[in-house]
Amino acid sequence: MTKIYSKQRARRAVFHTLALRPPGQIATVIGYVLLVRLLSEAEYGIYNLFYALLPLLASGASFGLEHTLRRYQPEYLKAGEHRLADLLVRRIALLRLVATAAVLGLLYAFWSDLAPFFKIEDYRSLFLLFAVVALTHFQCTVLTIALSSHLLQKHSMGVQFAFAVLKTTGYAVVGYGWGLDLWRVFWIDLAVYLVLYAGMKYYYLTGAERSGGEKERLSAAERWRLFKYGFFYNFNDAGTLPLQTRTDNFFIVAYLDPIAVGAYSFTTRLSVMVYRVTPLKFLESVVRPLFFSLDHHANAERVKNYFTLLMNASLLVMIPIAVFVGCFHRPLVEVVFAGKFLEYSPLLTIVFAFAAANSIDVPVTLVAQLKEKAHVILASRIFGVYNIVGLVVLIPVLGIAGAMLASGSAVLMKNVFIWWFVRDIAVWKDAFRFLRVTVLAWLPFVGVAALVKLLDAPPLAELALGAGLWAAFFGLYVRFGALAPEQRELISTLFPGRETKLLRAFGFVH
Repeated sequence: MTKIYSKQRARRAVFHTLALRPPGQIATVIGYVLLVRLLSEAEYGIYNLFYALLPLLASGASFGLEHTLRRYQPEYLKAGEHRLADLLVRRIALLRLVATAAVLGLLYAFWSDLAPFFKIEDYRSLFLLFAVVALTHFQCTVLTIALSSHLLQKHSMGVQFAFAVLKTTGYAVVGYGWGLDLWRVFWIDLAVYLVLYAGMKYYYLTGAERSGGEKERLSAAERWRLFKYGFFYNFNDAGTLPLQTRTDNFFIVAYLDPIAVGAYSFTTRLSVMVYRVTPLKFLESVVRPLFFSLDHHANAERVKNYFTLLMNASLLVMIPIAVFVGCFHRPLVEVVFAGKFLEYSPLLTIVFAFAAANSIDVPVTLVAQLKEKAHVILASRIFGVYNIVGLVVLIPVLGIAGAMLASGSAVLMKNVFIWWFVRDIAVWKDAFRFLRVTVLAWLPFVGVAALVKLLDAPPLAELALGAGLWAAFFGLYVRFGALAPEQRELISTLFPGRETKLLRAFGFVH
């Protein structure tokens, strides 16, 4: 029987992630740019209001399902209990389908009461189409987790790459051929989601190891263990809802209008997409099951080393990007987004500053989950109350800038709160050196950017010159300062195969 978490399979998973995810993310960003350019500002706001329902559905119908699958499927697979792992996937997929359909049904039943508050009462028939999109989305999420736990990134990332390319192509062909509106956008989304689901289902059935092991059923004690973990995460997910930027859209439309929702979503979604192309987010699907396979009692020092590496991997890209956006936000919006929401471009500085600070969420949360501190993560959701109060107080005064300040600070306090309770092994051993090197590396860039602005060049020339300078600074930063020698050695130890050449090309290993 093949060993699931062998070094060879982990290396292949990393290789396929690095090969397939970057072009997929590039296609996703192009699709996002097309939506901003081709939809009206009001339509783009309505589009984001509908998609803000996805985290609402994920939380309202959660039961901790996805978190339970992420946490325990790798454990079963490592123990050789492939039947139990497959049983967990099938049961969670069914529960997710039923729970999501129930919440969607309630929203449709009370549409006339809820929709006027969010200024979407004329879109009831469009909601039915979106409901099918939502159901398919969550089934794809379950299959993505299942394939990632099997380290089948070759298939999961390949299908997701095709998903991004097909959706972007659909937007471009329909948008420039016949014009893009909300109905056409959601029909394109549904068609591509169905392709994604079919591809993932095929690869799970044919590629995942679903037989083997001594157990065919979950014992009563094991069911209780899963239920307890999922029970905590049910409330964790509900508590996460007030901390998500998409939830802020409902407050913004209530106080302002759909155009303000479009502007807010434009800035926050751009930061999310950029965060997804960081090294840690590229490798998260590989890192998570390997991390959860550790025993934190027996491998405490190893966990500290991994935590330090994950912290640096989170920040070494997001901080430089935040600096670039702060310096060149106006030509970025003028050139890439055809000037849509140009008056809001200075607010990108706020959004990306908080995005950089909050990129610590993955390493901090991974350690908390490894130690099974679900109650701590649950308690951290109290900062959702702070966010709601901040939205109510600041939006009428500062507009969408108030929403950015409230949401960003709430998430940051949540992350620091979680870290406090796992700080015994969540030790950032390299913090002072890393931050010192980062400040010394990027302060000169800010000065150079100021000189570029004095040239008063056209937006395209200014953006191109700024991007070229940033690339030069970033290359030197990664190769000569961002990572300590022991971290480069750890990376080369973890990934000694063909992917080492790619990592060496980008300066992550010597």
